[in-house]
Amino acid sequence: MKPLPYTRKKEILEMLKRNDFLDINQLSQKFNVSYMTIHRDLKELEDEGMVSRIYGGAVVSDSVRTAADVPVPSADLTLEERFRVCQEEKKAIARAAAAYVEDGEIIGLDASTSALQMCPLLHEKRITVVTNGLNVALQFSDSETVSVMVVGGLLRKSSLSLSGLRDQELLQHINISKCFFSATALSFEKGMMELSYEESESKRELLKRTDKLFVLADHTKLGASAPYVDCTYERIYALVTDRWPNAAQRQTDCLRNFEQNGVRVIYGTQE
Repeated sequence: MKPLPYTRKKEILEMLKRNDFLDINQLSQKFNVSYMTIHRDLKELEDEGMVSRIYGGAVVSDSVRTAADVPVPSADLTLEERFRVCQEEKKAIARAAAAYVEDGEIIGLDASTSALQMCPLLHEKRITVVTNGLNVALQFSDSETVSVMVVGGLLRKSSLSLSGLRDQELLQHINISKCFFSATALSFEKGMMELSYEESESKRELLKRTDKLFVLADHTKLGASAPYVDCTYERIYALVTDRWPNAAQRQTDCLRNFEQNGVRVIYGTQE
């Protein structure tokens, strides 16, 4: 027996509070209803301010996330799932961050979708990229000007990253001008955080050889929390984020605290 629309929408909302993203096709199969029925459910929930629709599905709205104090999801999302979240915001962040990369520099990129968005913008730069992301390294395979150094470790299949650095000697001979790292969560009080201990460990090792850290964090990461700390706010040179007109109080407070304590806040603008 198919659930009533009210019951179905209530269950969808509860599922979104536990997950970063829900796919329309998956919801259609779960509730045994058509694609258009789920589409209408999400449209009604969006009109009520409960969810935000994005390509192929929806995420819970910031107001609901804040009111319910929804934690960062514990699931290790795949690259495909993460690409669907805040796509335009991440493109804007990537454009703003890429403007700070100069010819001749050695830069660090993690395996995040935000860093991946930077890659096409750096393709013609004369730089060296140090990364633990196989996905990032492959973006420069046909570039005649970008050299790539991949730091080794165990393969995390969900993100195509190499975590838990095994070649420490390599890093001892590199001075990285700037690192551009994303984060699962970011707060002034706790710093930059990750879901995976191994991923956090890799970033901490790269940061030992880095002059400046640029944190790439869309508005959904601000004021949130995750289990493992990469670094505290003192280590962050700049925070690159998006402008979000419906920012929650926790997000506004997070940005203000960073700015008041010497961290540059750079805003990406959407085209």
